[in-house]
Amino acid sequence: MPLPIPKEIGDDEILVHFIFDRNFKNKIITEEKLVSKDIFLPNKGGVSFQRNFYCEESKCKNFAKGFAIGKVYIGFIVFRKSHFEKVKQDYILNERNEFKADIFSTPLDENFEYLPKETEVFINTPGNPAHADLVYENPALKGNETPNTAIRSFSRKLSKDCKLIIDTNPMSDSYDDIEFKKVV
Repeated sequence: MPLPIPKEIGDDEILVHFIFDRNFKNKIITEEKLVSKDIFLPNKGGVSFQRNFYCEESKCKNFAKGFAIGKVYIGFIVFRKSHFEKVKQDYILNERNEFKADIFSTPLDENFEYLPKETEVFINTPGNPAHADLVYENPALKGNETPNTAIRSFSRKLSKDCKLIIDTNPMSDSYDDIEFKKVV
């Protein structure tokens, strides 16, 4: 029987975000040139992730390369959900007490549309069953800020201790670098 994917994302789960050439200043691919304030900006409602426990590294890479239309796949940013929760709580306590964001399981069908919430999802469900979204429910704007300014502030904090993995063989279909669980 195929492994079910729970709707609740556990604190120990590893979340994977795709990184492309545009995420680096002047497209110079080094950790120092990563534009951390833009890593976790939402696109069409949320910031997309893969849940690594239900989507192994090569499958994450294949999804990333499939989304790389008009951009170049470079690798991944990985972290545990517990890291997100710690950064969020520190951010609420020390910077923006009304800030509200969470990461939700948001499995997608073959057309990359959200599956109905009541759907039972398994690792072999067609589409992208291990998809999740970071949703900024209240970025807690200060003064005349735009939502992106507030979100960039949080993105910098979250990305600080995330692990950047630059794929050593981005043209290959298989992922042959370090397992995500060994770096977070």
